[in-house]
Amino acid sequence: MPMAIRLPIRVPVRLPVRLLTTASLTAGLCAGLPAPPAFAACEDAPNTAGSVDGSELTYDLHTKYTAEWDRARAAWNALGKVDIRPDTGTAYADVDATDVDRSDVGWSGLWEPHDLGSDDIVLNDHFLKDYSAETKNGVVTHELGHALRLGHHTDTSAVMYCDDTRTAGTPSADDIAAYRAIWV
Repeated sequence: MPMAIRLPIRVPVRLPVRLLTTASLTAGLCAGLPAPPAFAACEDAPNTAGSVDGSELTYDLHTKYTAEWDRARAAWNALGKVDIRPDTGTAYADVDATDVDRSDVGWSGLWEPHDLGSDDIVLNDHFLKDYSAETKNGVVTHELGHALRLGHHTDTSAVMYCDDTRTAGTPSADDIAAYRAIWV
């Protein structure tokens, strides 16, 4: 199931993160309905299936956010255990990173797993273009975190906090502890 970063939209409805899928966001906005419902605070979410193959995560970049990707990659690689590196072209990349410019969805970044072929990290320029460098870096680091099997966290200072009001652009102590719990 896709893991999307929510924009800071606040309404008094509580839904599990897994219900906030691209299809439901798109359907509501295209039908002229108000912005998609969001819950008042993040909830800890279980780890994802991730995109890691063994102890490596290979990628193909088709994004203009390469500087942010390089910073995110360096931050996660510094923790060891998983080698995040460009694909060599001999097999499918584990992740394809691409850009879109969509105002009809409520996410700035999306990690989406697939049963066959590469998983996707989609970066939405419609929102990212107006973000600070630190917030852009947080979005890219967050999505790469999902590819590394990390779920959402309730702490706004964690890069894995589920919306763009997070204060981290790089992994926090909570993110590092979650990473190390998976990649021991």
